[in-house]
Amino acid sequence: MGEIRSPCFSLGQNYFGDNSDRIHSPYFSYGGEDYHGDNAEIHPPYSSAGDYAEIHPPYSSAGDYRGDNAEIHAPYSSAGDYLVDNTEIHSEALFHQHISGNSYNGQDFVKHGKVPRHVRAALNHEQESDVCIYRVGKALRKSNKAMYSPRQISIGPIHNGNGNLRFMERKKDEYYEQFWKDRVSKEREREGAEDEFWDALVDDENNIRQCYEDGSHEIKKSEDFLELILYDAVFIFELFLKYNEDGEVFKKDSILKEPGLRLAIQRDLILLENQLPFFILEKLYDLLPENIKGEHTEFKTLACSYFDEPHIPRNLPPAATTPKHFTDLVRSLLSFTRNGKSVEQIKSFHSATRLRQAGVKFKIPRERDCLLDVDFSRLRTEFYIPKLEIDSNTERLFRNLMALEKRLYPGQEYICHYINLLRILVVKPKDAKLLMENKIVIHNDEVAVRDLIYSLSSVHTIDSHSCYHDIFSAVDDYYKSSWAKNPAYFIEEFFGNFWKGVATVSAAGLLILTSVQTICALLGLH
Repeated sequence: MGEIRSPCFSLGQNYFGDNSDRIHSPYFSYGGEDYHGDNAEIHPPYSSAGDYAEIHPPYSSAGDYRGDNAEIHAPYSSAGDYLVDNTEIHSEALFHQHISGNSYNGQDFVKHGKVPRHVRAALNHEQESDVCIYRVGKALRKSNKAMYSPRQISIGPIHNGNGNLRFMERKKDEYYEQFWKDRVSKEREREGAEDEFWDALVDDENNIRQCYEDGSHEIKKSEDFLELILYDAVFIFELFLKYNEDGEVFKKDSILKEPGLRLAIQRDLILLENQLPFFILEKLYDLLPENIKGEHTEFKTLACSYFDEPHIPRNLPPAATTPKHFTDLVRSLLSFTRNGKSVEQIKSFHSATRLRQAGVKFKIPRERDCLLDVDFSRLRTEFYIPKLEIDSNTERLFRNLMALEKRLYPGQEYICHYINLLRILVVKPKDAKLLMENKIVIHNDEVAVRDLIYSLSSVHTIDSHSCYHDIFSAVDDYYKSSWAKNPAYFIEEFFGNFWKGVATVSAAGLLILTSVQTICALLGLH
């Protein structure tokens, strides 16, 4: 797998088979310029996909419906240009989860031939907390729980015990045996290797626990907690190593051979609540024999390779810091060129169609390192925005990245700034259509694109400060100096479509006739 430096971004775009994620479109936007729903309430329709999910056409549009105090009860609707106050959208919330504690108990280990070990180190509760894994806020979970909850596999203690995910617990057992028996034992005795892993976990139990927010899980017993971390870490190692082996492994492995299941697991491993601390994964990976690691001598390169979507760059700059977990890793892959950018207030902004009317041309950059690498050339009047491929997982991914930024990166919310940039450019469906026509956004429904952007921008309060402030300033300067001089504005404004053209010609004809009649009347008076 070679290095990918494409600016495009997609997560699962290329596969839409029988076992892919079911697509629901809960997008109801209520913050746009063309409509206002001051007290709108959203009840998204997401449900748990079970072991395998289906794909259904995601988006239907409510058109330009306007009414007072109306209710929309369809689960997959788009508000279009709907203007209303006190609007409600109702859709049945089918997703349910239950956390019942640690599934790895003593009986399970006896059954599977695994010997429980005793914790040999006391916790140091005086160590400073470094929380980086937590449950998202109650308001976000209430609005759309499924956006933050795993659909196939639980990693870490927060969702451990969820009955909907039992299928993958059996797969974890299989992978655990394969890892030690078929992979590690070729180099040294299994028992010694397992003990080495266990000792490393015992030494760092306090550090691992402090990565999780207090109250985020209920696993108090040290042995249960460390066994859970051990099994999940081994599962991740075996999955990542298999993913980078030859095609025959894909055909034989029960997970990798199913594209839908493989994709669902990959998506679950990005969720903020579904994480293991990155430092302990690196520490355990370093204990493995070199011949097992192959070309991926560092765990970060192995993880980047696993999250190698078609258009996510896989290599971070050498100066990049160690990520906190996989959610943080993906954020780094998407935004590392923004690091160090100043964040200042945006004073003026314009929609995509308004900018086009002023002569701005929207283009995909030829070479860009990441999704957030946006630029504007005033000399060529070209606005460069990397390609964004929207699929069933786009909202889920960005919601988790934004939740991470709001908690851990105040003042550096680069993903939030990117969503805000899209929100400013896409005010109406015609703005989304313009970006789609220029291949900046890949999707087949401009209303759904507009609603998705507003759905994301409404997740968190996005203020007027941005790392793109210099671009907005340059665009505004150009807009003020050129829009009225550009004939494209008048063509769009008065001849944008057939009926606009007819109305313009009719109005002009009526004005001419009225003028002639007035002149004739004045001449008749003389």
